[in-house]
Amino acid sequence: MSGASTERDNFDQRTAAALRGMGPFGAIVALLVFATVMVGPPLAALFVLVWTWVSRTPFADIGFKRPQSWLAVFVLGVLFGIALKLAMKAVVLPYLGAPPAAPILQELHRNLPAFLAEVPQMIFLAGFAEEIVFRGFLINRLQALIGQSTASAILIVLISAAIFGPAHYITQGYFGMVQGTIVGVIFAVVYLLNGRNLWPLIVAHATFDVLAIWLIYAGVEEQVARSVFG
Repeated sequence: MSGASTERDNFDQRTAAALRGMGPFGAIVALLVFATVMVGPPLAALFVLVWTWVSRTPFADIGFKRPQSWLAVFVLGVLFGIALKLAMKAVVLPYLGAPPAAPILQELHRNLPAFLAEVPQMIFLAGFAEEIVFRGFLINRLQALIGQSTASAILIVLISAAIFGPAHYITQGYFGMVQGTIVGVIFAVVYLLNGRNLWPLIVAHATFDVLAIWLIYAGVEEQVARSVFG
């Protein structure tokens, strides 16, 4: 029994090490995770959590680090999410020629039940699931592949944004992809500079998307979009 247990433990350790690396086994798992993003971010996030457990990867390595102050995380995350969304809606996207109204979710306009039903989806789908996959997992895998030097960090920011942005094309169209790419760059930079702590970005991402649908619900989306450039 002792020998069998030792052999099983050695097998588990070898499997975990293979999953943590970016050899053929680890690469296949990473591709599987991102393939499931097209089915739904929550499923991809679930796969990431399973991978973390099976590979014996500390949860801190995918961004789940205890912050010094949960209140600071919440307040700063909310303020950052609001500021970023307003900047994108009122300045960046209009400058790039985006239409003032989003191509999706217009059915939320003045529809309180639909808006309230959408809020938890934005918090979970965007704030939690997408951050686990596109920042926590993706950056972890890219660092395992190309290292953690300054040059690698710049490349990782660009690669992660180049994956995150186009993932929004099917549901949000061209300008949704453009916005996702820009936000992907910003979030990846913040994540790396913040010691790879995912919690502030989860709050900021959820705030960003909830504010986006609130602008539609309140009927002020076009007004905000035209506030700078008229």
